[in-house]
Amino acid sequence: MTSLSTLWPAIERSARDAGAIGVGATPLGDGHAGEFEDWLARGLEGSMLYLRKNLAVRRDPHGRFPWARSAVAVAVPYEPERPAAPPGSIARHLARYALGDDYHEVLDSILRGLEAVIHGSVPDARSRRYVDTGPLSDRSIAAAAGLGWIGRNGMLIDPDHGSYFFIGVLLTSLELDLEPAEVADRCGSCTRCIDACPTEAILPGRLVDANLCISHATIEQRGAISEAVRDRLEGNLFGCDVCQEVCPWNESAPPGNSAFRARERYGATPVTDLLRISQSDFSSLFRKSAIKRARRGGMMRNAVLVTAEIEPATLASLREDPDPGVRDAAEWRERAGGDRRSRGGAGESRDLDD
Repeated sequence: MTSLSTLWPAIERSARDAGAIGVGATPLGDGHAGEFEDWLARGLEGSMLYLRKNLAVRRDPHGRFPWARSAVAVAVPYEPERPAAPPGSIARHLARYALGDDYHEVLDSILRGLEAVIHGSVPDARSRRYVDTGPLSDRSIAAAAGLGWIGRNGMLIDPDHGSYFFIGVLLTSLELDLEPAEVADRCGSCTRCIDACPTEAILPGRLVDANLCISHATIEQRGAISEAVRDRLEGNLFGCDVCQEVCPWNESAPPGNSAFRARERYGATPVTDLLRISQSDFSSLFRKSAIKRARRGGMMRNAVLVTAEIEPATLASLREDPDPGVRDAAEWRERAGGDRRSRGGAGESRDLDD
């Protein structure tokens, strides 16, 4: 049987030519399965109940992938800095990873390139691509493959590149005969991410409580956002970068892959446009974007919560929206008063990164 080392130079070259800053391999397994189950047992997954599926696969991946002998992980960077954009524009209120193209598609294309290398030399080899979609932990696999350590904020951190990068995983039937590099945990006594989190979502033990996480609330949560989070969004319309912004390992993060450059249209579109956006316009604006995950209702709800000032007539219209999350946000804004200028909402001076 062909070993991974035989093809490794070509695999690594393919990944790096496509823009990866890290490539590594590890035996198939999930050393964090027990911790993941403990996290679920504490109810820290928020509304992501789908994560409770396939626990048996997490415990023993070979049950589903008996042919898999190795897992290749790649790290592909996105832009560590937001480009200049007008105050109140969408670009000023999105997590950095969402400013460009959908990472699922970009990384899947890179993994397809690795598959082509493998199958070109070993036609009967088997493989399976995963980009943040399967029953395995991409971060734990990438950590085991030597691409970094998992920090206090739950992010994978590379000592040379920080944490502004995506992870893709390729399972293969090639025998692993490479020694994975070990990356020492370098968080030390630093607690900047814990101290900076607006909602205190980062817990001891390198756990994140999704029930309090702004990223979860603005992306995964359907319907109303909890009272504990909705008044502490800090201007975040989709996702949140606070814990990464304060991380000292991101002070010299590399430039991002060109696919993740910020779309000019986001800089030209005010957040207030989302208050009355149609489904067709939403689909057009966020075509081939990870932002589609939040859906039209979620982005409208988020815009209601972070917009500095909303006209009474617009609020009245939003209270009649079919989406319950939008209606709840509009009713809450009406009760609180339509003006949120003291809270640093979109459309005023306290935009993200100011």
